[in-house]
Amino acid sequence: MRRREKHVVFNPTANKGRAASRRTEISRSLAGSGEVIWHVTKERGHAARITSGLPEDALVVAAGGDGTVHEVAAACVGTGRTMGILPVGSGNDYVKALGVGGHLRRALEVLKAGKVWAVDAGEVNGIYFNNGLGIGFDAEVAAGVAEAPRYLGGFGGYLWSVGRLLWGFGCHEATLKLDGKRVEARTILVAAALGTTYGARFKLAPEARLDDGMFDVIWSDDINRAEVLRLIPAALNGTLLRNPKVHVARAREVEIEMAEEVPAHVDGEILSPTRIFRARALPGALRVVAP
Repeated sequence: MRRREKHVVFNPTANKGRAASRRTEISRSLAGSGEVIWHVTKERGHAARITSGLPEDALVVAAGGDGTVHEVAAACVGTGRTMGILPVGSGNDYVKALGVGGHLRRALEVLKAGKVWAVDAGEVNGIYFNNGLGIGFDAEVAAGVAEAPRYLGGFGGYLWSVGRLLWGFGCHEATLKLDGKRVEARTILVAAALGTTYGARFKLAPEARLDDGMFDVIWSDDINRAEVLRLIPAALNGTLLRNPKVHVARAREVEIEMAEEVPAHVDGEILSPTRIFRARALPGALRVVAP
């Protein structure tokens, strides 16, 4: 990219506090590439407020984990702001879908030499997201990650949460409307994906694209614990969609009605439990720096 002012929105508590030690490396790498203005977040929601207060044409660099990226992206959707990403979190899912990868050194090079790419965003019940919406088991796992022992790291924490939930999970009655087409399901989860991975390494939507204007919508049939255990390695190696009990469809507008209130998340951020989710893809609504 051309030399321009960079607003770095930095979350020092990302990756259970390990991100704080990366500031010096970032500063040294960006020296000489234009003015760098640092904004350090202090609490949940602060990154979104910082970004919303920046000029409409600002380059905003999310330096944190997927939560920081989610907040910065939501405040950039539909504006002239451009988002760059420096992955210093534990999962770093979105940068993988962008083709940047999870290594900070590589991301710094992309930030300095990459191009601006218009990608899709999503909106569900008035909330913007950049990577995906998950309802049911996926959201329960995401909520449990915060309670995982610190030494396990991002992927280990996700596996820990999966293991804890396996003994008491249940499938949910759901009605899906995919661009108006009605589907009845008894399912462990429903996901509307823009990006390809969740939980650091789980390829829930391996064929998803960030610029096709569509969600990849994934749901399962009624499955038991043994079947879930078989799906986990399939999700890790990218073969999940080969399972006959897992379904995928592409849609621009998705309505999901659950029989009861269930947990849900966007980009790993937990939503208030509800029964009805109305989501739509927003083609080209987010400007990002990518290779």
